[in-house]
Amino acid sequence: MSHSIFKSIALVSAMASALAASAFAQTIAPTRVGPVSQYGQLMTGKNSQGKGQIYGGCEGVKDGAEVQVRGMSLYWSLMPQAVEFWSEEGVSTMVRDMNIQIVRAAMATGNEDWNNGYKGYGSDPTTQMNLMKKVVEAAIKNDIYVIIDWHSHNANEQTESSKNFFKQMAQEYGKYDNVIFELFNEPTDVSWSTIKTYADQVVSVIREYSDNLILVGTPKWDQNPQAPIGNEVNDPKKNTAYTLHYYANSHCWSGSYDWSDPTWGGDCEGTKGEKAMNAGLSVFVSEWGTADANGGGNPDQGRNKSWQDYMNTHKLSWANWSASYISEGTAAFQGGSSKTSLQYTTSGNLVKGYLATNPTSYTACKANVPESSSSTAALTFGTNKDIFNVTIANHTLMLESTASGETSIDVFDLLGNSRLQKKVQFASGIQAMSLDMLPAGSYVVRVRQGANMKQVRFQVR
Repeated sequence: MSHSIFKSIALVSAMASALAASAFAQTIAPTRVGPVSQYGQLMTGKNSQGKGQIYGGCEGVKDGAEVQVRGMSLYWSLMPQAVEFWSEEGVSTMVRDMNIQIVRAAMATGNEDWNNGYKGYGSDPTTQMNLMKKVVEAAIKNDIYVIIDWHSHNANEQTESSKNFFKQMAQEYGKYDNVIFELFNEPTDVSWSTIKTYADQVVSVIREYSDNLILVGTPKWDQNPQAPIGNEVNDPKKNTAYTLHYYANSHCWSGSYDWSDPTWGGDCEGTKGEKAMNAGLSVFVSEWGTADANGGGNPDQGRNKSWQDYMNTHKLSWANWSASYISEGTAAFQGGSSKTSLQYTTSGNLVKGYLATNPTSYTACKANVPESSSSTAALTFGTNKDIFNVTIANHTLMLESTASGETSIDVFDLLGNSRLQKKVQFASGIQAMSLDMLPAGSYVVRVRQGANMKQVRFQVR
């Protein structure tokens, strides 16, 4: 590639036109300004006391800028009482009626076949992929976060299948700030080293295409988020958090049990979470329930409030199990509900009350756009009829404009630091600018020409 900064390119350039057309064809545009536009890509970091937290790419890692998002987890993608909500209508209804900021898509990963029309990814990858894509794209359109969850208790025995799945997901959706990758749901009684060996391999595949947040499960059904202390997953982007799962009737948020696990001790799950955070690990509650650990029981109001206080104190993001009308005490919906009409159980009403304190409106931050893309224009300003398109691919910024005149090009990193500023006289047509001078990382470029302005989020690898 030439290292000259600017080259004029004829408007009839077939290659450039094809690039622009391809970029815009791949765009999934949000239909509103939601939490993703306000917070940006979620990222791990430490506060001034060294405590692990989650932050947003918009404001960066600084005290007071911690991000907590709250929403629902879909039930395993096998049951008709759950699969109905694996749809654009289902996600949109939860955004509208429950005020969710995040949805978790818990995909069946193995050779499951429950003779009800649905099989796991190992037996029917096409159906499971299509369900996942519906949820991810619905989340992007609603401008909320989405967890792509490899919902397996034995993911370490499915490494190659998992790598293939996450490679496709990262290639297709890793450019969007909405997307979070969860690699291992509730490992059973296996060692942390076993989990880490698996996670290191899958992380390396994802990092070829995306620097988005990754969640990794912890031993004994996500009850030991402190296990990775001193032996974290190998992540070149340093954007991995560890999961804590709890069920309010079965698990405790503070103190210890009157028994002790021979490997992990007797601390409460909440206490273990605090140990992890105080050691600098970021923790994410990707699943929790209002009642018993087996999904049954009746929600205990007092225990649920104590757990909510715990998560709010530590600004822990969460997804409630489950968005379904399965016959379980922790299901949020009653039978008779549909993807466009929700009737709530005791659990659902309790969770809906917690979600009611989420914001009802959002403001897109100045350094953020609705999706993260290396090739897609996102925000357009100005009301004139000029053609004004900006795309980025292969370390090159392409500007197509029917206007001419002084053009300002400003590049910022996600902490708001200016990394490049140029003012150039551009004629109408298609122009190119090399971005080879930027080191690897995530950026926002703002291009202004007269009344026209566009912002694009992109990555340099």
